[in-house]
Amino acid sequence: MMKKLLAAAALLVAPSLFAEPVTQATLLRYAEHASAQCPGQSFKIEPIMQQGPAGFDLFRITQGSSDEYCATQKLLLVSPKSGQTIFGMVIRLPEDTRPMMIRLAEHATTLLRAPVTARVAPISLPDGLKAVTMTRDTPWGHFPYDGFVDQSEQFLIVGLRGSLKEAPEKTLRDQLGVSNGARRGNPKAKNEIIELSDFECPTCGNAHKKLEPLLEKNISKVNYVRLDLPLFEHHEWAFPAAMGARAIQRVAPEKYWDYVNTIFANQQLLKKENIDAFIKNFCTDHDINWAAAEKIYASPSERQALLDQVSRAFSAGISSTPTYIINGEAMGFGPEGEFTINSVRKAIGLPPVKIASVPATKKKNGAAKQ
Repeated sequence: MMKKLLAAAALLVAPSLFAEPVTQATLLRYAEHASAQCPGQSFKIEPIMQQGPAGFDLFRITQGSSDEYCATQKLLLVSPKSGQTIFGMVIRLPEDTRPMMIRLAEHATTLLRAPVTARVAPISLPDGLKAVTMTRDTPWGHFPYDGFVDQSEQFLIVGLRGSLKEAPEKTLRDQLGVSNGARRGNPKAKNEIIELSDFECPTCGNAHKKLEPLLEKNISKVNYVRLDLPLFEHHEWAFPAAMGARAIQRVAPEKYWDYVNTIFANQQLLKKENIDAFIKNFCTDHDINWAAAEKIYASPSERQALLDQVSRAFSAGISSTPTYIINGEAMGFGPEGEFTINSVRKAIGLPPVKIASVPATKKKNGAAKQ
């Protein structure tokens, strides 16, 4: 799904038109804050001297890391006129005389290998951008991919849209819709941790097992928010499990975190064929009004709201799980999770710990055996 779109992206470039005081050092710092944090990371910025989206200067941001899976390359687009930014990728569109909506739908259909419809906003954003939505059908509803076309209508741009006038951490937080998440801990705590996870993801289960004792013991020091990010094209019961969480959060919010713990503890037992019964039994066993929960669980509009939540995360550049945002800094977890665990420990005032690596022969599904 999103990986296919990412794989099709070409790194494009444009000459730098910046005048002082905006320097490449300033842009590099912006990109560092907009990127997912990695152990042993380094960043490099390169102006790209090739035609790209009209009205923007382009820079290639290369992030190195001691974790080979964390290293990445992205494009930073910056408008010298308005300071508008987009941090993500650029795809050149086929050039012909057909309307943009038709060209875009056809190209997206080719890239995603599935029928896609496209809609282009009639009103332009700053610097001549137009918002576009490409939609494909899924078993759960219509999944939207959001992006932008430039004023020349030659390029599709996908990524986190912000401004040099605003911290990218705030831009990310606002785009994710954090206010819709499930909360626990101290809402007045200076430390905020946002979790985006998939109930079927083995690494998410590993992360939950390792982090939960630490968080439970120190929850008064943290304002904790959880958002579902079910990667439903790869995980067959992740979406209904997330819908169960959505229903319980509305009907019996005090039971929500029990549900989260129970799902992660039973990952190995759950399948597409038994997830519905599992959720119903959980509600019955925990005195949750199943009729009220089922109404939300089976609601097409609620399913669409969850799909839109996943889409917002993808548009912001978050398409892997788990992702944690600790006081504005986004990061993954990895097999052992030492970098993320120590980031949590630092936030709550605890010293770092060393976590021994598990030999590769003892790993399963990308996560260490427990």
